[in-house]
Amino acid sequence: MVLSRLFSKPRWQSKDAAVRRDAVARDDESTLRAELPRLAREDTDAGVRLAALKRLADPALAQALAHDDRDEGVRHAASALFTDLLSGTHANAPALPERLRLLRGQDDVRLIEHIATRAPEAELRLAALARVARPALLVERVTADTDAGVRAAALARIDDEAQLERIAERARKTDKVTSRGAGERLVRLRLARGDAAAVRDHARTLCESLEASLRRGDGSSIDAIDEAWKAIEAQVEDTWRTRYVAARELVELSRDPQRIADLRERARERERIASEIADLEQELRAATAHEQRDALETRFNLLAERFAEGAAHDVQGPQIVDARRVHAIAQRLHELAMLPSPAVAPVQPDRVAIDAEAARRRELDLVARRQRERDAEAATQAALSAALDVIEPAIARGDTAAIHAAWPAVVEQRKRAGAGLPAALRSRFDDASAAYERLADWQRWSDNQRRRQLCEELDALPTTGLHPDAIATRVREAQAEWSRLDALEGRAAHAADGLARRFRAACHAAIAPTRPYFEKRDAVRKAHGAQTQALLERARAVEEGASSRDLLAVRRDVAEGLRALDRVDPRERKTFAQSLKDALGALDQRVEALEKAVADAKSTLIERAEALTSEGDVRAAMSTARDLQKRWQSSGNGRRARDEAQWRAFRKAVDAVFARADGERVQHQAREREALDAAAALCDELDALAVADAAPARGEVARIDAAWSALGIGDPALRRRHESAHAALRDAAERRRRTERRARFDTWLRHYDTVRAAEHGARDVQATRDALAALPALEVAAEAMRHRVELLAGETIGRDIAADVHRDVLIELERFAGVDSPPADRQRRLDLQVGLLSARLRGERAAGPAEQLDALLVRWTKTGVFPADSADFDARLEHALGRALEQLD
Repeated sequence: MVLSRLFSKPRWQSKDAAVRRDAVARDDESTLRAELPRLAREDTDAGVRLAALKRLADPALAQALAHDDRDEGVRHAASALFTDLLSGTHANAPALPERLRLLRGQDDVRLIEHIATRAPEAELRLAALARVARPALLVERVTADTDAGVRAAALARIDDEAQLERIAERARKTDKVTSRGAGERLVRLRLARGDAAAVRDHARTLCESLEASLRRGDGSSIDAIDEAWKAIEAQVEDTWRTRYVAARELVELSRDPQRIADLRERARERERIASEIADLEQELRAATAHEQRDALETRFNLLAERFAEGAAHDVQGPQIVDARRVHAIAQRLHELAMLPSPAVAPVQPDRVAIDAEAARRRELDLVARRQRERDAEAATQAALSAALDVIEPAIARGDTAAIHAAWPAVVEQRKRAGAGLPAALRSRFDDASAAYERLADWQRWSDNQRRRQLCEELDALPTTGLHPDAIATRVREAQAEWSRLDALEGRAAHAADGLARRFRAACHAAIAPTRPYFEKRDAVRKAHGAQTQALLERARAVEEGASSRDLLAVRRDVAEGLRALDRVDPRERKTFAQSLKDALGALDQRVEALEKAVADAKSTLIERAEALTSEGDVRAAMSTARDLQKRWQSSGNGRRARDEAQWRAFRKAVDAVFARADGERVQHQAREREALDAAAALCDELDALAVADAAPARGEVARIDAAWSALGIGDPALRRRHESAHAALRDAAERRRRTERRARFDTWLRHYDTVRAAEHGARDVQATRDALAALPALEVAAEAMRHRVELLAGETIGRDIAADVHRDVLIELERFAGVDSPPADRQRRLDLQVGLLSARLRGERAAGPAEQLDALLVRWTKTGVFPADSADFDARLEHALGRALEQLD
């Protein structure tokens, strides 16, 4: 056997590097698997080291070789392997918690960025992204990552306004959440750095929102508007601050018109309570222990009740009555109400006489007891004699094993016999004891020589270069031999003499270098054991309705786990092997049952398909054949050869059914093409009606829609075109309606511009009348406009009208249009709004928007020419009228 091992070394120990590489990559010997870490680190050939590294796929080893291997190619391959293992793209990558732990110890920027972009788990990408510092990669992850949480985390770390603006625009159509988040963050950054334009726009938005809430009478959003205003209030210009404060005061007034009166009344009530409490305090200072207690308590209770009621209704303003003063008065009243407690004599319980029952004594049967003692003594002596009968022949033969085995029984029986031992039996025991001592001394001297040899062998064991498994085996063999020697001598297993201590120290010294290897192997075995247990749980947890494909996939994994049981703890292999075999048997039964059910179902489908060849109704046969095809697809997969044969039979029967329908199919396709052409022509007619200037004739659209419905078109493109044409028709109708609604006001503005030109001397009266006659008839303020034209003819324009009249009408028009008034007119506008609010509170009916605008234009036309120092009135009028017309739309 030794010569055969010498001349047939394993391939992985060959001197040829190519042979070693192939063995490391393919062979499956247990000794080779144990040597793979050493080969990956120490083999002289780079290819062998790389093959061992790839087979192990160990992250720690890959990281170490990526930095320390002497070959550049191995370092590069180890680095790539470590990257794949850590990112989770390798087939043998560690579990996610382990990769997260490894990631925390990495500082390679390229590796971290690779994981942030390539890792399949969002949690791992998020952890890597938290350590990325390159802004370009953060921007790329915002729009490219598939997980919303990762995109949000990347967006939260971008502080560059230009990048945020680009992200918002880029994601506007693809990811509205990201686009909105980028826009909001951009606004917050601009507000944080005090950008004047951003603050101004935000202030305008808040003011308009608050005023809109006031007009609607909706106060649900006012608190949110106040919070947003507080954040920018210190940076807002005085113009916007004044506008906001004014609107806020109007909101408060509109909420409770009686609030001011109620607050004043409660203030007067608190003043009265304060005065009464002050008087009560003076009386308490002069009160004795029982003086006027009831009266003071009654007054205090009334005051406290009124105080509590007033405090509950107070919503603002300082508290006139201090709650601590009320509490102090209550404490003083409590002290006055206290009375001394009468002394109560303790109650002594009655003494209970306890009669102690004397224990009854038992009489001992001395005769019986002595008889039992004599019987026990005789039995012990007989047992000692029997033990001596066993050991004396062994002493005569020199059988040390038998002597050591029988001697403990002799010693035990001698102890039980005690001092009352017969002389003959005592002499036999003494002779046996002397002989045992002589034999034990001789054997101890011989065994100690062997023990010293064992210690010397163990001392030399660490320097032999043996494999850790060989060293452990040799140590176990030495320990077993040492235990056998102790058993032969009858010594304790853990004797404390010097030689035993030396042996234990030698064992520890021999095993110490191998501990890292065994710890690593135990960890690997535990990991494989956990994987095997998880595989068993997965096999047991396969659902009842699982397909044969899923069952076969699980079966392949279970079979692979059974073949790989040499990687688990040997103590667990038998249990795991039986469990895996049971799981394979259960899976085979389920797969066989599923395959049989699939074959039966497909046989039924084949029979039905063959029966369709004689079906009279071709359409019904085709419909049934299609249904059978769908059922065939959903029937599942069985054994490949049987599935292929059944599919050929089924396909032949179905093809025969569809061959009968070829002629009808051609005719049907021709009819479908005609229907599509007719539908396209109807869409063309709708498109022509949509682009025409005039409205379509009555009933024309209904006729086209009826023809479209009769065709029953299902083509998606034509249906979208039909819907688009209808949408264009609706838009054209809406534009015409909008033009009609605004026509009367546009006509007024054109008349007004013509008259204003005449009032400023730009044209004479006759030219003005000719121009007005060329314009459409005026519907708004026609009488007032004719009056102004007559004033032009009489050369009495009426320039003495005060500017305040024009200003009031103009402010009302600006309020109606939602346009800001100049700072000089803000107070007048506020007074106007208060008056309108009061009118609304009085229950006066508010006119509609069109009626209000008609009335304002009539009033403006009647006011005549405004003073020369109010030249900006025309510009304000045109701006406000334009905004008002937009609101009417």
